[in-house]
Amino acid sequence: MLPYFDRKHDMFGPNSAQRASLNVPSTAARERKKVALAPGHSPLDWARVSTSTPSYKLRGVAPDTPPPPYVKVTKDELKLHKSQEDCWTCINGKVYNVTPYVNFHPGGVEEIMKCAGKDGTSLFNKYHSWVNVDRMLGSCCVGVFSASK
Repeated sequence: MLPYFDRKHDMFGPNSAQRASLNVPSTAARERKKVALAPGHSPLDWARVSTSTPSYKLRGVAPDTPPPPYVKVTKDELKLHKSQEDCWTCINGKVYNVTPYVNFHPGGVEEIMKCAGKDGTSLFNKYHSWVNVDRMLGSCCVGVFSASK
């Protein structure tokens, strides 16, 4: 015979109705700003662009530039790339040229520009902790961040 559990205090925690009655912020309070993307700028469009464009073009480097693991990017170099037309950011120790991605960003240009020319790891992880940045922006990786000059 199975043991009897009091529905109010069972071993599985509160049920969905009980969780709904807890003091949880409303959906409206948790919602982030949504931006209407231009036609041709959906996540699927970015997937097509990032797999069909030569990586040196997405990286914003010459075709004979060494692969990203061999390119060191200093903080001073990173700071130089902070405009919408030339935008680099560092995420988890890797520097990405996000210039080709700026108009594909679901949060809009304004949001992604908050990381332009600097380390955007904490901001990226705050809003995109589930996103694999290497999968999404790997073809845009310029090199590895080097704190030393």
